[in-house]
Amino acid sequence: MPAHDEEELLADCLGALLGAVGSVPVPVTILVVLDDCTDGSRGICQRFGVQTREIKARNVGTARAVGFQSLIGREPEPEALWLASTDADSQVEHNWLSRQLELAAEGVDVAVGLVRLSAESAPELRRAFEVEYRKRILEDGSHTHVHGANLGMRASAYMQAGGFPPVSIHEDRWLIQRLRHTPGVIIERSHRLIVFTSGRLEGRCEHGFAAALAALDPSGA
Repeated sequence: MPAHDEEELLADCLGALLGAVGSVPVPVTILVVLDDCTDGSRGICQRFGVQTREIKARNVGTARAVGFQSLIGREPEPEALWLASTDADSQVEHNWLSRQLELAAEGVDVAVGLVRLSAESAPELRRAFEVEYRKRILEDGSHTHVHGANLGMRASAYMQAGGFPPVSIHEDRWLIQRLRHTPGVIIERSHRLIVFTSGRLEGRCEHGFAAALAALDPSGA
């Protein structure tokens, strides 16, 4: 999970992640990549007892790649390692990891989930977001959304596709596009994987999720 000055939301994020970890019967490592943080994010990670890596890239693609590569380097069998990605302004559901492991046991190599706006978001914004968001969810529950806040995959598939590119935006879409063209990789676009994300209108990168929300904001803020 990448984080750049996320002290306001990071504790809730880590609390939700630890809840998800408690619902699976396998060892789990939570790794936060602190990308040029100047606030109290590092101290929050220490308080929750999660591992950290510190970089100064100011680049979400680089941060995700550093995190995944750090974990891959500890596992001699990439096929046996499942990598999950979320964001520091988001909260996963308690069954977020257990559902990914169920998909992995069924032979899925990549799980692509959905996001919902958190309850703290403005009601008008949540309604506008849901109306627009549903347009890309199909009748069978599959969808065409891609979010770095809600991705999971086998390390072997990730490596085969070349990993996250060092781009400041849409690194998640780039990776999924690569995975779609990687022979033998099975991708499941699941409506059962949900992550709640903040409804902030000023994000950590230009033209990212926050900018998309700002374009939908009924208040015109």
